[in-house]
Amino acid sequence: MSILDLPPTPTDADPVILPGFSTGLGITPRRVPRWIKDPDLIASIEAGLIDIDDDLMGDPA
Repeated sequence: MSILDLPPTPTDADPVILPGFSTGLGITPRRVPRWIKDPDLIASIEAGLIDIDDDLMGDPA
């Protein structure tokens, strides 16, 4: 499948950037759950060495 296989976007649609895409490009920082306190683990998550499942992220507030 390529981008050419996707249906056209309506001209009045708002632009959408998927969070995982912008994070993967380094545009936005990776989210780290508030319950993780170990600085080495936080650094590994922020560097993209460890992925945290969205179910474990908790409340985004």
